[in-house]
Amino acid sequence: MDMISRIYCADLKLRAYTATSLETAREVTSIHKTTPNATMALGRTINAAALLSATLKPETNQSILLKFSGEGPLKEVHVQADAFGNIRGYIANPSIDITDPIGRISFSKAIGAGLLTVIKDIGMKDPYNSVTPILYGEIAQDLAYYLVTSEQIPSAVIIGLNLGIEGDIKSSGGILIQTFPDTEESVIGMIEENIRNMKTNLGDRLEAGENIYSIVQELFNNSHTEIMSATPLIHKCRCSHDTLLRLMKTLDKADIHEMIEKDGGASVTCTFCRKEYKFTPEELKGLHS
Repeated sequence: MDMISRIYCADLKLRAYTATSLETAREVTSIHKTTPNATMALGRTINAAALLSATLKPETNQSILLKFSGEGPLKEVHVQADAFGNIRGYIANPSIDITDPIGRISFSKAIGAGLLTVIKDIGMKDPYNSVTPILYGEIAQDLAYYLVTSEQIPSAVIIGLNLGIEGDIKSSGGILIQTFPDTEESVIGMIEENIRNMKTNLGDRLEAGENIYSIVQELFNNSHTEIMSATPLIHKCRCSHDTLLRLMKTLDKADIHEMIEKDGGASVTCTFCRKEYKFTPEELKGLHS
């Protein structure tokens, strides 16, 4: 089962968040029929959003939105996650390797120059909104840059996702390590060195069946850690017939009238899960009654 976890290390004054997302990443990318570059981009962004959602207060109405948008052929990768472990996402151009040959897999080339947008809703009057430039063209590094510059939290982000020769996902997960205000500089240096010295990348280690907690333990020099909580991660869309019907109230009366008279109703497909909803003329007439 896919899982997001929250880990605390008192000895080092560090916290870590982990995400294992193999089944979730497979399900979401399958829905959108992604080609390899799009699979890698969407899958890695799912891990990034899952890690950010692990920082939310568990089982509350808090949520996070993560969006990479750029001038490259991918155009946009958009993932939303909440504190209950529900996640959904889409990619603007899921067939990038067919419409725009990239050569080898490269998020940097596929997304191009652009922006990372993070919207965090923690129950305040207005959601927290941050926009930072895509500096590295690498999801883990750009997420770490956002956390340092926008949230002022020194962070290390590791994201692993392996594809098979047919473009299918073989492993998917991520680790986020963050400091506290009183974390010693020597500890930060140790973590940075341990990450640099990883002989095998996270994607390969997860594909080999290694437990993600043991990888965190290794990065923490086997210091005592405590798993504070763990939440199952699942693909779940928020769309519904009633939700989309309410959204259609924002359409002009003329457009709704045209749907009734010319089309005999309306059909709407959810961008996130591709589910189709049909609306009868009677339902549409009631929108502005």
